[in-house]
Amino acid sequence: MYLARLTLNDLRTFRRLEVELTPGIHVITGANAQGKSNLLEAIAMLATTRSQRGGVDLDLISWDALAEDPIPAARMEAEVVTAAGREQLEVSIVGQVVAVGVPPQRAGRRFRVNGVARRASDLIGRLRVVFFAADDLSIIDGPPAHRRRYLDITLSQLDAAYVRALQRYARVLEQRNSLLKRLQERRGKPDELDFWDGELAEAGAVILAARAEALRALGRDAATTYAELAASESEALEVIYEPRVPPAVAARLREHDLAEQLLEALVAGRTEDVRRGLSLVGPHRDDVRFLIGGHAAGVSASRGQQRSAALALRLAEVAYSKARTGDAPVLLLDDILSELDPARRARVLAVAYGVDQVLITTPDEAHPSRTELPEATRWRLQHGQLVLSE
Repeated sequence: MYLARLTLNDLRTFRRLEVELTPGIHVITGANAQGKSNLLEAIAMLATTRSQRGGVDLDLISWDALAEDPIPAARMEAEVVTAAGREQLEVSIVGQVVAVGVPPQRAGRRFRVNGVARRASDLIGRLRVVFFAADDLSIIDGPPAHRRRYLDITLSQLDAAYVRALQRYARVLEQRNSLLKRLQERRGKPDELDFWDGELAEAGAVILAARAEALRALGRDAATTYAELAASESEALEVIYEPRVPPAVAARLREHDLAEQLLEALVAGRTEDVRRGLSLVGPHRDDVRFLIGGHAAGVSASRGQQRSAALALRLAEVAYSKARTGDAPVLLLDDILSELDPARRARVLAVAYGVDQVLITTPDEAHPSRTELPEATRWRLQHGQLVLSE
């Protein structure tokens, strides 16, 4: 799998960029604030429909477009080559104008596959990426929402059923929480929860089972890789899934009656849910625990240990994606190699040679050096344009 062509229009710092790419390793250098991270963010959005940075969609539209265009919009297009053939993917972020002369306050997303308007769920997974970034440390030491977001982005690219369940779960959860608020205010009947509980349990069971299966594989491979990256240490990495369900449900994540068990837990917890006005049980409150030497990595580990754990997890993700689909993902490395010691840098570059395409950004032309990557295609990003380096 690789990108053959990428076009960006009015995306953050880019007014218009169009570039053709080949399989292999591409090193993109440029000074700070030239848009290196924006470039990789755009590719990731074409894979996941989400910005890696979070935030609001309107922030993706360039300032020039917001100031000059009647209907400001950012557009990302790519031609993707896989074993099955070529596909054209497009993601547009369109400002929602309510009156002439009034800047938009929000934006909506639109998607196309081979020129045909599609839903987000139809686009996700047609391009698959693994995104290595400096802020991957937040997966280890950040709040639980960061770890759930990591799981959702990873699994959505591999499993269409997971995407559908995640979307359904989010809609049902919003409705259930709204009803709980009304019940808290004594404006409804408890049996109104029956329908929403059933729907939440069905979608939630798909999410719980997929996360448990993925983390078994990711945790195993990440532990092995961590031991290689931190060869001088005797402490092992453990990755532990902590689903926010009662222990009896957590023990049945691989069973066919998981949805029934989750439904029973939702019904049993109604009284407390109504008292609090929100849903307390379910995958929307899941967490993942990272232990190094038996201690919480986010609290007790050094920054070097945390960085090794995050890197091990990403490398495990590459292997998991390839094992699930039979086709290696595109690797996106956003200015991380310059921060790694030679041993860790060599480990990442060894994985890079095992996939079809890698894009590496760096402000330092010496890292990675031409000796480390003699066959890489090298680009210079300046003033919103990519130019081949000599």
